[in-house]
Amino acid sequence: MIQILILALSIVTVTMQQLACEPGYAIGEVPAFSGGCPQGYIRISEGLCCEDDHIEYMTCVDQPNKRGKITQKFKARMNVSNVIESECDSSYNPLFENLLYLGTAAYMVAGLFFHISILKTILVTERSYYKDNSFFMLFAMDSIASTTLILNDLLFGRVFMYIPQLCPYVSPFFWTPSILLNTLYALNNHARFAKSVVQIFMVVNRMSCVLLPAVYNKLWSTMTPIACVMSVCVPFAGIWNIIISRTFIVAVRGGFGINYIKAVPWASLSMFQSIFIITALSFTFICTSVTLYKLILLPGRIKSAEKSLCFTSISISFTFVLVAITQMLFATCPSCRSDELYILQFLAFDTFTVGSAIILILTNKHLRTSIFTSSKKRKIVNITVTARQSGRFSSTQTY
Repeated sequence: MIQILILALSIVTVTMQQLACEPGYAIGEVPAFSGGCPQGYIRISEGLCCEDDHIEYMTCVDQPNKRGKITQKFKARMNVSNVIESECDSSYNPLFENLLYLGTAAYMVAGLFFHISILKTILVTERSYYKDNSFFMLFAMDSIASTTLILNDLLFGRVFMYIPQLCPYVSPFFWTPSILLNTLYALNNHARFAKSVVQIFMVVNRMSCVLLPAVYNKLWSTMTPIACVMSVCVPFAGIWNIIISRTFIVAVRGGFGINYIKAVPWASLSMFQSIFIITALSFTFICTSVTLYKLILLPGRIKSAEKSLCFTSISISFTFVLVAITQMLFATCPSCRSDELYILQFLAFDTFTVGSAIILILTNKHLRTSIFTSSKKRKIVNITVTARQSGRFSSTQTY
């Protein structure tokens, strides 16, 4: 449903872009200059040359500025069929880049298997067992977001970044506005924001379990549906500018990645990511600290199963902290932005994405058994108790 909604918004956006000004070409003043127009430019009026390929129409009015020089006041409507080219960087070793992809794909395929298995177990094969457990239902939302991220990276993102041989042949298809590019970029970032939202609810869930065990089940029977809906809707607060903006490809290592031209200049993706991550990090720090304190102070107050989920949440929180550190470096330290930080940011998020499934499977015996043991091999125990007239009971067991 989310994918269909984002795709529809992307189609509307690409259509509307034909009637809007591109960033940098809105109403403004351009200094006048003398002489002939360089090759590829046409003269709009005396003293002003504009790129022929990029302009549908332009109206110019001469206005003297404060210095007495002539400037051109103009309004332009850009032709969105204009090409934004991206040259492939041939300086990277293709074999080394291919090995990076194989290494990345290896753990991502494993993560994809784990997340799909978890979703199948929680939502299908053992739904009756897990449907009343709020933490597992929240984790299912996290698994959906993680699955989206992994599929995007396996089939598109990392393929065209780490396989430079494809770049010269594939990149020209994305030099013009692309609904596919816009949809993939929006979906990928929606999933990232969704994981931050779910992270907040998971740590709050565990904290309420240790603080309010008496009302925990009743509280989260109401909160879980709300949390699931918010995990879908709230991320749009961070990606709305992506949906209405022009996406294009940029050279990344030997291949290419996706970037965008902000339709609304102040609404940057990094700003929204920082807000979401700082908020989630604050909740994570406070709730995890309280949960740990209560587990240490009152170890016998919590059921062993709930205690296991608390440790699961705490472990996942540590992987989220890695994401927060790399994101804050990327957002606040422009001089730190390099290929190394770019890859480190990917690895941190991969740890958060793939690691969450591995952590849950390792810490939950019932889930682990459900995933790795076929239904035919599972032990089935039926106990029949019969009351006799003598007052004694007899029992039979079937395996």
